[in-house]
Amino acid sequence: MEKTLELIFTKSDGAKKTLSIADPREGVTLAEAQSAAAKIIEAGVLISSGEALTAFVEARIKTVTVTVLA
Repeated sequence: MEKTLELIFTKSDGAKKTLSIADPREGVTLAEAQSAAAKIIEAGVLISSGEALTAFVEARIKTVTVTVLA
């Protein structure tokens, strides 16, 4: 099973942007995700299609089961 932490942001044009982080540690909390997202927005280091990330929308854990066909 593969897990990804997804942080969803609103961009300055109103569109949404998802930042995916592979293999998050077990037990990541909403408060931790919000804190990380706030630091990302404050630092201004991520731009998507020329638009800055302006607000945190949600955090979620995406779990995918991969089955290799033999």
